[in-house]
Parts: sequence; C-alpha cells; structure tokens
Amino acid sequence: MYPFTRPECPDYLLECWEELGSRYEESKRKDAKYTFCWYAAFRYEDTRKLLTAMTQEHCAFCDGGDLGAMSRETLEHFRPKSREEFYRLAYQWENLYPCCDRCQSEKLEKYEDALLIADVAGFVFNDYFMVDYLTGEILPNSKASAANQHRAERTIEIYGLNVDQRKTIRKKELKRYLQRDEKTDVLDDFSYRYFLMDA
Repeated sequence: MYPFTRPECPDYLLECWEELGSRYEESKRKDAKYTFCWYAAFRYEDTRKLLTAMTQEHCAFCDGGDLGAMSRETLEHFRPKSREEFYRLAYQWENLYPCCDRCQSEKLEKYEDALLIADVAGFVFNDYFMVDYLTGEILPNSKASAANQHRAERTIEIYGLNVDQRKTIRKKELKRYLQRDEKTDVLDDFSYRYFLMDA
C-alpha cells in the first residue's frame, strides 16, 4: 500500500451519490437478486479516470501499476455494496478505489474495520508493514503496536498480498527498479512502490 491523497468529490457526484445509493438500497430491499449497475449520473468513465489518476494508475491496495494494461481498470467498493449496512455507500466517492482484478477477486465482499487503506490521513506504510526483499513478502512490522500488526495481518490476508505470484512479481520489479535509468525513470513508473522505496 502506497500513500495517496484523495481529491475532493467532483461536483456532479456530490450532487447525486446519496440519491443513487438510496435508489440502489431500495432496489436491493425489494429484490435481493437485484444486480448493481453504474447509473448514468455516476459518470463511470469520468469517475474512474479521476480515481485512477489519484493513485498514478496503480491499484490502491497492492500498488500494482499500469491499470488498464496489466489488469482491467475496476472500481472497488471498500465497504461492500452487497452488504445491507453499506447499500447507501455504493456510489459514495470516499468508498471507491481503483483496483486490480487480483485484489478484487481476493477481497470479494469481505470487510472489517481493521482493514487498511492508504488514503487515510497520516498513513505511513512502515507504521504497519515491513518488506522482505529475499522472499518478496509484505509482513506486519514487528516493531509496530499489536493493534497495527493486527491491521496489517488482516489487510495482507484479505487482499491476498502474499500469494506466491505476487511475491515473485515484486522481486522481479525490484530487479528492474535497481537497473533503472535514474535520470529518466521515476518511482511512479514502477509497481509496488512501497517495496522499492528503501531499496
């Protein structure tokens, strides 16, 4: 997870997200099998572009880059739209994040309050996590508080941040980063920036 700053909600969404959430909630209560859709007023393409720009085209959770090229550009509902208590948040700007296919398929409809997200004010990767350059793993920071270690553990598990493929890709990205042209290549050009920051 790499820190980012969420811009203000665009005016068009500020004007309609609550109404759209209420409409979705009403539809779900009438028919539990109602299928979610992005209503026209949500302006999906515009909203997705704004959210993707917010993370420099990286997944908000694993920080995999090149969304749209390496993975579909999807929007993740941090608080799942399928859960009754979150129906009304289905179109809320602050509940939506750019996400890769892998993170979305790992998380599915899971949510708990311990789950971390990197746009919270004051988020610092090392307050929760540490990296192992030999294995490619992200681990709870052994020097963090017990509460922060727990939050890191839950986040790693729910998003599948240490599945074998991801560990391998992180090590490959580290190798590529260490061979970069420091005059032209910047950190945002790479995936897993939190893994590369101190390399």
